Amino acid sequence: MNPEGFDRLIHGAIDVHVHGQPDLSESLKNRGDDVEVARMAQEYGMAGWVLKSHLWSTMDRARRIRDELGFPVWGSITLNPPTGGLEPSVVELAAAHGARVVFLPTWGAAADFARGGYIADLLGRISPAFREYAERSVIELCDSAGRLTGRARAVIDACHALGLSLATGHASVGESRAVAAYCAEVGQQLLITHPLHYTTDLREFADMGAFVEFAAAPLLHPDGHLTIRDVHAALSLIGPSRAILSTDVFSRWVPPEPECLRMFVEQLAYLGWSAEDIATMVSTNPRAFLGEPA
Repeated sequence: MNPEGFDRLIHGAIDVHVHGQPDLSESLKNRGDDVEVARMAQEYGMAGWVLKSHLWSTMDRARRIRDELGFPVWGSITLNPPTGGLEPSVVELAAAHGARVVFLPTWGAAADFARGGYIADLLGRISPAFREYAERSVIELCDSAGRLTGRARAVIDACHALGLSLATGHASVGESRAVAAYCAEVGQQLLITHPLHYTTDLREFADMGAFVEFAAAPLLHPDGHLTIRDVHAALSLIGPSRAILSTDVFSRWVPPEPECLRMFVEQLAYLGWSAEDIATMVSTNPRAFLGEPA
């Protein structure tokens, strides 16, 4: 039985990076059915999710949870090769189908492929033809001079016109910098997705008005190289005003997302972050990113 107040730090929280079941494959099980884990989030007092997939759109699955539980779940699309890559028309059609968040390419990003990304490795185990497909389909966000491609700008413009929120996916640091600069120019809401995978000084992104994500997943992975103190150090540089805490978990060895988020914020509280700081990072800022009322 849970002690009274054990979930106090995530009341009103919105997790902007939830992988449902299945994500990559039916055979790669995580810790629960979408509806059952959403029910747990309700019991913890959370206020919503963004449901993400590396392969397919999630709007229909999000609608199922909303209809069954009345729990706010927002659908998203990730612009990897199966959904068409950097196509503004795909963004427009996703919006018409109820998407709220657009993720730039993850395993489909050239930068992720070049560094032998974890998701691509898992997909290669599932699909014998995957590596050839991924190599043939890699997506560059910038040209050789480091400027955003026309397709990348067109996707950002489509998000801005439709009021959708944008996340950087698995872009490189340089690509993320170019995306952030253009989003600042046009006024597009942006989340720099789990940047501690690639860099530690995140002040430039916060200074450009982007939100910066800190995810629990790399702290829990058996091969992870990050600890909660790395998150604490990075947060100390930028402060809570542009930070968002999320989970991004989808593995057998971790608890369901609501419990992962609770563990994450409790550790930060132990390191000295106040309840007000944590509320900013799990509730206020996610709402601002999604354009939801405070």
